[in-house]
Amino acid sequence: MTIRYYNVHASKSTVSATFELPIAPYGVSDSATTILIPFKAVRIRKIEMWCNYRPNEGVAGNTINLNIVERRQARPIEWSDTATFLSPAHICKKFSKFDPLGLWYITTNSQENPEVTLQMPYESVCDITFDYIVQDGESCGTSVGSSLAYPKVYTNRINTNLAPVGRSYTTVITM
Repeated sequence: MTIRYYNVHASKSTVSATFELPIAPYGVSDSATTILIPFKAVRIRKIEMWCNYRPNEGVAGNTINLNIVERRQARPIEWSDTATFLSPAHICKKFSKFDPLGLWYITTNSQENPEVTLQMPYESVCDITFDYIVQDGESCGTSVGSSLAYPKVYTNRINTNLAPVGRSYTTVITM
């Protein structure tokens, strides 16, 4: 499953969004306050980011950044690209099943898993491709929400300043 996110920050500035793996691509609301997370394990297969050149924004307003914090086997690494009037900024990173960022992470708490930070200027986009295994043998995990319509499928926003493109129901879902 691939979800495209874009920066919706009201001040039209650069957004920094940090999340710890695993992250749920979606969840199903079963009440106004509960989202069921039907996954046994989730992994990130690919992160791809784009930013078109925006005149009068300078380097900071035209630079995308993907940063990995040093944690549990993941090495600290950072990728950046800056859009110019000649070409847009573009980052594409694929993670194999044997890379710490591409491992299958179980969806339980109290683990210190790798952490990813996205820095996205206004009007930039990011595609995150997920692989997941749906839970069928035990109870689903849950996430707390508020004022949810139910029963509906909610796409994970990851951060309040990043919205998934083309999704009707979205909320920040934590695992």
